[in-house]
This record gives sequence, C-alpha cells and structure tokens, in this order.
Amino acid sequence: MSDGIVIGAKAKDGLENLLLVDRDDPQRVLKDLGLLVRNKGYSFGTYTNILCYGKYVYALGIDDPANPLTLLRISLTDDSVFIYNDEAAGKDLLPYISFAESVEFPTTDKDMNAYGFLYRPKNPDYTPGEQEKPPLLLRVHGGPTGMASRSLNMKTQYFTSRGFAVFDVDYRGSSGYGRAFRQALYGKWGVYDIEDAISAAQHLVSQGIVDGNRLTIDGGSAGGYTTMAMMVFKKFFHAGVSYYGVSDLLGLAKHTHKFESQYLTKMIGKLPEEEAIYKERSPLCHASQLRCPIGFFQGSEDFVCPPPQSQELYNAALENGVATFYVEYEGEGHGFRQAKNIQRCVSNEIYFYSKIFGFKLFDETENPPPIKNLSDKI
Repeated sequence: MSDGIVIGAKAKDGLENLLLVDRDDPQRVLKDLGLLVRNKGYSFGTYTNILCYGKYVYALGIDDPANPLTLLRISLTDDSVFIYNDEAAGKDLLPYISFAESVEFPTTDKDMNAYGFLYRPKNPDYTPGEQEKPPLLLRVHGGPTGMASRSLNMKTQYFTSRGFAVFDVDYRGSSGYGRAFRQALYGKWGVYDIEDAISAAQHLVSQGIVDGNRLTIDGGSAGGYTTMAMMVFKKFFHAGVSYYGVSDLLGLAKHTHKFESQYLTKMIGKLPEEEAIYKERSPLCHASQLRCPIGFFQGSEDFVCPPPQSQELYNAALENGVATFYVEYEGEGHGFRQAKNIQRCVSNEIYFYSKIFGFKLFDETENPPPIKNLSDKI
C-alpha cells in the first residue's frame, strides 16, 4: 500500500489476524481488520490472496468450516465489511461438520507447552455407546516447520463423521506461535515432533476424550517421517499411515531439491560432522525394531521423497511380520493431486484401521489394498 502502510496476516497462537501496520515499525498496528471481520460473526484464522485495490482490502478467509471459502471486502474508509459466498458450506452439511477446538498441552519441557486443534466425532445419525470413547487419529503436518490449519478439511470430516476424534498437532517447531517456538526444533527434528505427538495423545486420553487403546497417527512428507519414526522407535500408537514420508534422513539430505538443500542442517545438524545423528534418527537404520502396524501411500513421480523411502521400510515391515500395506500411485508426485487417488487414500486408511481394531465400516471399501501379515492376534 501507499503512505508507508503494509497489509498482511500475522500469526499468533496458531491463528492469523489481518492487520494494517506501519512499514517502518511493523509492531505498530494501524488498524485491526480482523477485528472488523470478527465483529461480523466470522472466526477466520487463516487469510490468503490478500489484495488492496483503491479504498478496499480483499482477502479470502478459508478456515471457518461453516463458510470454508469466503471472499471478504473491507472498506478502508468506513470500516464496512462485505461478505461474498455467505453460505458456502450449505446448511444441510452443518450438522455433520466438526468444528476445531484449540488445545494447549504440556510437553517434556516444563517451560514450553505445545498446541493443536481437536475435532470431536460428530454425526447426528448415530449415537455412541454410553461408556465408549472414540479412537484417535493424530495428524502430523509437514515442513517440518509448517503448521496445522483450521481450514475445512474433508478428510478430517470423513473421519469425525465415522466416529474418530482427530487431532492436528502443532509440536514444538511449528509456525504460528512465535519465533522461539519455531526455532525450538533446530537440531531436534526427530525428537520434539515425536515427543509432542505422544504428549498430545496422552493429554487427550487423560482428559477422557479418546480411547487410549485405539490410537492412530498419520502424516505426509515430514509428517510421514514422524509417523515412520514413531512406529519404529516408540510402541505408543497402535497403527499409523505414512504419506510420501522419509525413512532415510541421509538419503533425503543427499537427494532433496535445491531449495531445501540446507534445511536439514538446521533441523538435524551439519554433514558430514553430524552423520551419526542422521543415522540415529532414521527409521530405516533401525528397521528391525518396527513392530507396530503401518501403511504406506507413495507417488511414483515423487522426487522429494522418492519411492524407495517408503518401499524399503515396507519391506522391513514384511520381514518383521508387521501388519502393513503399500500403495503407489502412478503419476503422482510429492503431495497427491488426482481426486480419485485422494479419495482412495482416505477410504483405504480407515479400512486399515478397521482391520487393526476390528470394527465394521458403514461404507464398503472399493478395491482395498491387501494388508500383509494381518492376523487375529493384532
């Protein structure tokens, strides 16, 4: 903008706010545009496609589940807010939408808590047993210094509408909670993400929110690494699914794309001096310890986390007698794009959990992947 004014989204406690700030002193807030939006009854915590044109600021608010994609027009002269797509989600879907609850929980560091968003099971057509607590799907974001989002996620709603509680964890090192919180992961990737995923699940169990005997975890890319590492190094979660994850950190360091070629130096350590740490935290280097059921989704054209990163740990699961499956989608890269494959992943993942925990699915899974080493003793 002109006159030394900058408009942007500032994150705090995992949520973004839309602000006008002084270009020369960014801490000086000239106008809280997010407050104007909240006064209209909206609770966006993520803004994107921000544009200033004439007397107006335009932005997309993308994380109110009742209005998942809303175009905002905010007047800089009279503070009026005009909303487009006011009922984008459709009133008929609202009874089935599980809204995010912000959760703060203790970590192994008494001076730093971690955070996340809880989605409770919700389906007005079904009622759980009086004493029954839901299974948990704990989701780990990528990055590894990314962050969970409250934006409407249909995978989350798929699981909550079928009786799962879902928790998107923001472990120490996630963005959105200040620089010190994000930089806490420096040198600690493969430590804090694992510790905080466990702490989050323990917190939910202790609060009586989820069933401590039915704990699952999944994640993609860096989140896939955390899932693999959890299944190898810990015996806490009962099943997990990795999406295009990392099993060999040295391999990632050698073959990742140029943009992130030095990323691991901060997250783990400098090579070759710290090679021992890379091996210590690589699930593949300790594959003989894998004893927890785990599934793998992989893209054939993934050049960030190539297929061998998943294939080799899958082979180890087969050798160890661990319940497992492997699905590779032709033509997919790092992050799936084809709708049919995304849908298959969701239905195949819950199918895997149904076989591990022995519950019946309402939906029939079309052409599910064969689960190897599945037995009644799991």
